[in-house]
Amino acid sequence: MNWKIINMKRVIADDLVIEVTFEITANGQGLVGTKIGVVTLVGDASSPDFIPYNDLTELIVIGWVKDSVDVGVLEGEAQANLDKKIARQSAITTKTGLPWGTPFN
Repeated sequence: MNWKIINMKRVIADDLVIEVTFEITANGQGLVGTKIGVVTLVGDASSPDFIPYNDLTELIVIGWVKDSVDVGVLEGEAQANLDKKIARQSAITTKTGLPWGTPFN
């Protein structure tokens, strides 16, 4: 599974991140299944553990997200989406086309 941060919302006054939009992708058989989610974060800019906005990395924020959600459930949803695509592709029994290409190539 691959995790990616798509966007973050922060408080302008103190750069405290309060919301993160993320994407989880599952890959297989040349297809991709995704799960997009949003998590609300609670923090305190005066905390000794506060990380300034400009010092954040995607890895740090992914850690926050994973600490705030049920990772197994969300990764399962991404995998289920991939499995559905694989099943649809496997059900295809016909194709169209010409063995010599098209006249527009």
